[in-house]
Amino acid sequence: MMIMGSKNKHLIEQIVDWDNLLMAHRLARRGKRDRQEVAAFEANLWEELGALQMGMLWGTYFPGRYRSFIVYEPKRREILAAPYRDRVAQHAICNICGPIWDRAMIFDNYACRVGKGTHLGADRVEKWLRGMVTTGDAWVLKMDVNKYFFSIRHDLAKSVIRDRIRCAGTLRVLDAIIDSTADPADPDPVGIPVGNLTSQWIANLVGNRIDQWAKRLLGLRRYARYMDDMVVLVSSKQGALELRDAFDDKLASMGLRFSRASVLPASRGVNFLGYRIWPHKRLLRKNSVRRMKRRMLEMEWQYAIGLIDMAYVRRRIASWVAHASHANSATIRRLVLGSAVFKRQINAG
Repeated sequence: MMIMGSKNKHLIEQIVDWDNLLMAHRLARRGKRDRQEVAAFEANLWEELGALQMGMLWGTYFPGRYRSFIVYEPKRREILAAPYRDRVAQHAICNICGPIWDRAMIFDNYACRVGKGTHLGADRVEKWLRGMVTTGDAWVLKMDVNKYFFSIRHDLAKSVIRDRIRCAGTLRVLDAIIDSTADPADPDPVGIPVGNLTSQWIANLVGNRIDQWAKRLLGLRRYARYMDDMVVLVSSKQGALELRDAFDDKLASMGLRFSRASVLPASRGVNFLGYRIWPHKRLLRKNSVRRMKRRMLEMEWQYAIGLIDMAYVRRRIASWVAHASHANSATIRRLVLGSAVFKRQINAG
């Protein structure tokens, strides 16, 4: 699908193109075909897509009501799940706008991008550390943003999408999605839903403003980010402390603040992307191991009473093993997985 126009002024026609809407529907239903709302949408597919097409094209589209639920991994978060029709709309938008936004980002942004991810980011930091071993001291500035998605102001969200998108119709739809969680009485609404696909891109674009400032204005060569998780490697403790103050001011100017900002010698390892990283090795972070131990116990109980099947158990274990295998973790994998026993309960009587 071709993106036309250097200023990206005519995108809504591509977004509502029938083939793009069909692709968006297929993306949205992955892993969810057995859900009632997906079945209902598919039962009237042409009417549903036609109504969505007209609404987005003519400016009458408004998102529906969210469903709220809580997840506890890796930490407690409230997820707002949009109705299926709105998830299709978001996939349609991101199919077209995503590549435009992605081209604006720095190489060392590893969040929610094709060809990036945690393993590539960890490899990059390990490579930087190896290079610094031969040059002397290495210090780590590690930063996390407090309640990132819930702290992004709506005016900032609208501003970052306008950095690259000029199409009035597309901006109208995106503004409606951003405003879908706003209290009409609030003059300065804050927070974007964690569960929205568009929210992932908006949060990444907000982070991109920090990235561009860090790389272009500060000239940081060894800086990387994964959503609200940032790391900088420098050659002195004083330099790291000065950078911490500079990042604090930059975040404050955007209405954001640290949840944590630590300055430590690289000899203690770099805590980033689920690993503790040194120049020639990496270990799993302790909280990752603790979460998996807890998850194994939960799955044993759920399997015993029939809430999950063995295929689900295998998928969850395989996902964690894939992550763990990128660290020096053979012993810890045996300890975590070796004692698990999955056995169905036999009902008495």
